[in-house]
Amino acid sequence: MFSHGELAYVYKNHKYTYHFKDSSAGLASAIESDDQGLKYGRKFFVDLKHSEPIELQHFKLELEPRLQNSSRMMVNGFQSWSGSGEMSRDERIPPLFKPAYFVLAPYGDYRFYRYPGRRGRFHSWTYTYFALENGEAMVIGSLDERGGYTLFDYDYNRDRLVVLRDCQGALSPGSYPLLRLYIGRGKLREVLEEYFGEMGMPRTHSPRVTGWCSWYNYYTRITEEDIRHVLKGLSRCKLPLDYFQIDDGWQSGLGDWLQCNDKFPSGMAKAAAAISDCGFQPGLWLAPFICDRRSKIYQDNPEWLLKDSRGRPVKAGYNPNWSGWFYALDFYAPGFQDYLDRVLEKVQQEWGYRLLKLDFLYAVALLPRLGKPRSAVMIEAMEFIRARTKGSKLLGCGVPLGPAMGRVDYCRIGSDVGPFWDLPLKGFSYRERISTGNSLKSTIGRHHLDRLVFRNDPDVFILRDGSPGVNLNRLTGRQRSSLFFLNQLLGGLIFFSDDPSEYTPEQLQLLRSGFPGMDCTIESLENQNGLWRIEFTARRRKYLALANLTARNRAVSMSGGPYFHPDYFVIRPETTVNLGAYETTCFYKIEPRKERPYLVGATGHIYPGAQIEKLIIRERSVTMQLHEHASADTWVYFAVPRGTINLNVNKVSYPVTLKNGLYIVTVHFEGGSK
Repeated sequence: MFSHGELAYVYKNHKYTYHFKDSSAGLASAIESDDQGLKYGRKFFVDLKHSEPIELQHFKLELEPRLQNSSRMMVNGFQSWSGSGEMSRDERIPPLFKPAYFVLAPYGDYRFYRYPGRRGRFHSWTYTYFALENGEAMVIGSLDERGGYTLFDYDYNRDRLVVLRDCQGALSPGSYPLLRLYIGRGKLREVLEEYFGEMGMPRTHSPRVTGWCSWYNYYTRITEEDIRHVLKGLSRCKLPLDYFQIDDGWQSGLGDWLQCNDKFPSGMAKAAAAISDCGFQPGLWLAPFICDRRSKIYQDNPEWLLKDSRGRPVKAGYNPNWSGWFYALDFYAPGFQDYLDRVLEKVQQEWGYRLLKLDFLYAVALLPRLGKPRSAVMIEAMEFIRARTKGSKLLGCGVPLGPAMGRVDYCRIGSDVGPFWDLPLKGFSYRERISTGNSLKSTIGRHHLDRLVFRNDPDVFILRDGSPGVNLNRLTGRQRSSLFFLNQLLGGLIFFSDDPSEYTPEQLQLLRSGFPGMDCTIESLENQNGLWRIEFTARRRKYLALANLTARNRAVSMSGGPYFHPDYFVIRPETTVNLGAYETTCFYKIEPRKERPYLVGATGHIYPGAQIEKLIIRERSVTMQLHEHASADTWVYFAVPRGTINLNVNKVSYPVTLKNGLYIVTVHFEGGSK
């Protein structure tokens, strides 16, 4: 399977490349393998041992995986915002538009991976998998990124897989872990569980949470008065939200986290107290590894700036919401870690924030430092923060996923959404672009990471209309509903930024239909040219979701079933359902019974009937209870055997009517209970 290897390094200021031509030339003897305790795969280890200190550049292995029968490859982008998902052999990843390179390159992998741009040529960071014809998958992944970011570069046209270790800048005094690799095959979920389990990271036990975030409505304009206004609106709605997070715009300067600006005259501790008084846990946005020219940290501590080989501050990106260019900070600069210590202590202990959204984290590892590759710098920075936030939850954003795994509680897994489906930046081939369509691609593509390495943050949903200006929502009604539904289904952190007092009755009803929120089990997920067919289970009930994420109408023949949906009532097998552009519809899979009553479906929840918390069905009676957060206006339908005159539901008798060829009992619940 391993056919060729290459190690590039520097010794006494001279560059060398050592080639392993084939297994007989010594490559096989350099690779140790282990399958002890594994059910689906094997682990492979490559260690470098030498007598003189050297500086590593890269290490790579070429494999012959024999994947001609694979139809799709999982392409995991470099960091949170990088577009990710399964790609078929006739697709391609085009290179970044050259004129935009200077501004956009820092956000992704464009500076250390050359995009071929050819069809069937893909690259994936940290791990990948290949979908096989028999319903199985081959999973290949790095077991430890500390020795270097691991890239999997596959060419469908040549059936060649290159595993590349980005260990540039690593100093090896006598030995070095060149590669820690897992290769397994079987049912995707089972193999992924084994792979991530072998990483040795703590399995996340963070709960699914809901909340409100200030960014996607108020942006940097957020004020103390805005916070109080939204808190009042949320309290009136009586939504069971967990967190209320203040995003960018509160700080005195980008990089200056010890004091707030004059838009928060009462201070951040008072803001946190106001949030707690309304029953929510306070959250706060920080970008701990960047600053801009207007900040005190830039002006007073220039020695904390990360500098390139020519002594110039390293630009981490450009943001017109700030002062333009912003700069990376050096994690190892004397005094900087002490500053971070003070920031984290103040934010949590003095101010009282319990969710820390840490953004633009990639900036800390733009360069190798102190004989450590980029990945080791990233991991050490993440572990530093993790060790100082034991009483709070961490939400990672703008972070390479490998170093984030097991080190944050929640993690963004797609680009920022926007109040639009896509913008012309798509033409730049910029994978980190702000775009609802781009974000949803990664929400679907990385959904399997949820509850394995962290809880997934798919970014916010947007339901508001807004007014002309910065908060106008250009998403169509169907696009908003699809974003809302898929975030709820595939996410572990479900936030929104709208002012609920501006909602129409229909928008408020849609918002309430997401409660009670619940974790679902995805049984299958299939892409049919942009039409996603998702089978899942919620509260031991089976559902089918059809998500048309294309701009054209789609007709779907409903195999299986029968199904229930409030707009169709009962849908029998082989019935054709028409989906409009960007429309998502969810169906409850009915389980008919011949001799006794059975549930047909219910209204009031995005998963029809999932709000039914207790259901006991006997031959002539039903006992049921809705969840305390169920919609105040819920209709529940039961089918009964022919000849039944009435049915007792919670000791109340209901008549039987004929509908769609079924004998139906209809029960109306008001206020969440009967």
